Amino acid sequence: MIALGAATAPTSATAVASAAAAYQAPPPASAFRAFDAVTTVNERKTWKHMALIGDQYAIFNDRGLIEGPALIKKKWPFLPKTFTRDIDAAAIAFSGPGFRWRHTWTKGTQAIIFEDGGIVTKPFRIPLPYDGLTDVNAANGGSTQIQHVAVRGGSATYAFTKSFEIPTLPLYGEAFLPKRFLSDLDDISLEFEKNAPKFSYYKGNERVIIDDRRVIELVNLDVKWPFLNTWRSNR
Repeated sequence: MIALGAATAPTSATAVASAAAAYQAPPPASAFRAFDAVTTVNERKTWKHMALIGDQYAIFNDRGLIEGPALIKKKWPFLPKTFTRDIDAAAIAFSGPGFRWRHTWTKGTQAIIFEDGGIVTKPFRIPLPYDGLTDVNAANGGSTQIQHVAVRGGSATYAFTKSFEIPTLPLYGEAFLPKRFLSDLDDISLEFEKNAPKFSYYKGNERVIIDDRRVIELVNLDVKWPFLNTWRSNR
């Protein structure tokens, strides 16, 4: 005898329906917070990045997290309170043996230079707030100097070593940058690969990498670094 009543869905269809009900679509790109500041270094032929959001930092490479996310004030307890959150721009170069990181951070019209062991240069005034800042170790007459490049709006500085400059030059790669990257960047980073400059420009959820001829990469950061998504969506 065959019982009459509501039809029973095949097992495969039930499983699909259950999976569909449980599925949660990934958040839209707009749900991810942009970095306050982000910078890159080439350490022993390995690319490392540091990003800052609010009062936290993270150090990572393209494969995953190396350190953090964790509180800035616990990593560098000697920093003045104003430099423990909401940083405008950050840059890293190397100082001394062993690839010792030397940081230059800016916030408003102030900058500070420090290493993990303590402050190198106490907070000092800069001519105006920067959108982005990057440092490189440049050879000069047999010695290595740390040179800075800063951006503000749609302009950049030339490379400088001491006196922090007002950006007056066109952005590097202006001729082939996507239009949205021509002003108001979140941060920049400059590194040299095979003696050729490579700029990374950050804005919102995107990063573009350019050299002196073309766009090398244009990518959404939630796709490039998915291991940061929880951190960026919860801040």
